Amino acid sequence: MNQTPQITEHLNSYTLNAFIDGELPPTERQGMEQHLTTCHACTLRVLSATQLKAATARAGHRFAPPPEALGRLAAQLRSQSRLQTKPQTQTNPQPQTPARLYSIRSAAWAALAAAILLTISLLSWRQFHQTNILAAELLDQHLATLSTAATPQVISTDRHTVKPWFQGRLPFSFNLPDVAALPPDTSLKGADLTYLNGQPAALLLFTIHKHEVSIFLTQRSTNPTLSTLSGARAGFTIHTAATPDLRIIAVSDVNPADLDNLVTSLVQAQASLQISK
Repeated sequence: MNQTPQITEHLNSYTLNAFIDGELPPTERQGMEQHLTTCHACTLRVLSATQLKAATARAGHRFAPPPEALGRLAAQLRSQSRLQTKPQTQTNPQPQTPARLYSIRSAAWAALAAAILLTISLLSWRQFHQTNILAAELLDQHLATLSTAATPQVISTDRHTVKPWFQGRLPFSFNLPDVAALPPDTSLKGADLTYLNGQPAALLLFTIHKHEVSIFLTQRSTNPTLSTLSGARAGFTIHTAATPDLRIIAVSDVNPADLDNLVTSLVQAQASLQISK
């Protein structure tokens, strides 16, 4: 009867990678499993490496590295492979040892993981950058409405005047709440036709306790940038909300709770529009 070899030392990286990939011979695998039952440090290393492999595999399905990054990675791996397999002064090349194969596999795995993590970082940075650009665009347009020289294209407190003005000017429709449905000390003062993030938008101008409020209405999209805008920026509050058809973005220096109440009344006003469809 063959006895399973006992492992008394901590696992090296080659053996650990081979165990995770299922490439150890049965006898060595059994010996390693016995070792893990008594060695807490090696067990943690195997668990950590397994979690890293699973996370990297999931990220690889979700994020596609750019072609130029894959090209550089392939060139680097080919260069490493040539260096490791290049014969020295031998006349008869020797076959690669398991340790050398493990080394190549480990280097390839580390390089691929680094490429995927780099791609994730670039995507996160791009979304953060786009969010800052859009927030700056919102603040610029809101500040422009505060100028004494700025005159709205529609000057009216009557929703029955403001809403019809946008017909034929926007590829979508919206409702405005009745005066009785607005929060206390809130009034409509006018509206403008504008563009936000390259899309046509309705800019509704309100006042709350004498604070100016800009409300942007655009068609709803799946752009994740719009959903990460809410918060305080440069002393102003940006609040976003969505209906099945619209994206609502509010900008003001008024109390955030009062701004939320106005946005809520606008969201509720769209419900009647959905029922009438």
